[in-house]
Amino acid sequence: MFIRDKTLDPEFSKINRILVRGVNWVGDTILTFPSVQGVKELFPHSRLTVLVPNHLVDLWKTFPCVDEIIPFKKKSGIGSIWEDVQVSRSMKKRKFDLAIIFPRSFRSAFQIYLAGIPIRIGYQDEGRSPFLTHEIERKGEVLRLHRVHYYRRLMEPLGHLGSIPSPRLFLGEEEREWAKKKLDELGLLDGRPIIGINPGAAYGLAKCWPPDRFAELGERLSNKWKATALIFGREEERGMAERILKNLGGGGVDFTGKTRLLQLAALLERCCLLVTNDTGTMHMASAVGTPVVAIFGSTDPVATGPWGDGHVVVKRDVPCSPCLKRVCPTDHRCMELISVDEVEEVVSKKLEGRQ
Repeated sequence: MFIRDKTLDPEFSKINRILVRGVNWVGDTILTFPSVQGVKELFPHSRLTVLVPNHLVDLWKTFPCVDEIIPFKKKSGIGSIWEDVQVSRSMKKRKFDLAIIFPRSFRSAFQIYLAGIPIRIGYQDEGRSPFLTHEIERKGEVLRLHRVHYYRRLMEPLGHLGSIPSPRLFLGEEEREWAKKKLDELGLLDGRPIIGINPGAAYGLAKCWPPDRFAELGERLSNKWKATALIFGREEERGMAERILKNLGGGGVDFTGKTRLLQLAALLERCCLLVTNDTGTMHMASAVGTPVVAIFGSTDPVATGPWGDGHVVVKRDVPCSPCLKRVCPTDHRCMELISVDEVEEVVSKKLEGRQ
């Protein structure tokens, strides 16, 4: 049965099966949620499927607008070609009417093209034009948009969309009970502040405030506020977490590489705030309603800052920022100029506000 919505362009009046090719990063996944919600509002009777790398499946499992999730392994080299063919064959059998391709990579557009989906919307980039039926220019104003608006721009060919909802993670009771039990076992549910610290960043060291400053900040907060720091990060960032914990004594707990995505989100929900670099964890915190103090250097908070009210970005204006490099080629001044005193002042104001 095909339903026509009066807000739709006539070209899209017979859309019943929709495929969304999801992005490959945790933070960007969350920032696409408002757009996916908008698609469901335009096509409320459609079946909406997301195609995502398998490490991101959990983020989509609780999202209410999604009817089906197709995971795939994000391989590289010659193996990626065979993977694309296999995934595309599977999608072709489902006879999708419309595909929205959030990533701007050649591979993502090629996957969808092989599936034979008749309407394919994506950004014009990386030589993808032959694989798209509706191209959105990716330059000028678009590149200066916050990523929530950037992904929303891909919806414009479909018709009129209303206001943009805030990205939100929908946690279940299982994850919340897990976090409560874990913190209770650690004796951390006695009313003392719980502060999240995320000292790493997947994109590279250029985005990272020095670990010794995170350590000093955590020590000061422990002494002044009796706060406990929960250290978050990926398994490969364990060494960074250990350096911080040495300075914290009993004032910190290491969760680096020890949680699944929704467990991490449930712990973040229990924190009174998160101090972090520009990371996916930052967007997870804002999506569960936890205030964020975000330290920015090589990246642009206008484009990737925490979404919503109640967050604070700490940044120094230097000529080379934002450079968007993975590793700083000079003296990392964008981060080196941000002092512990400066960040502590911001955090203390946030903690004073909750009393």
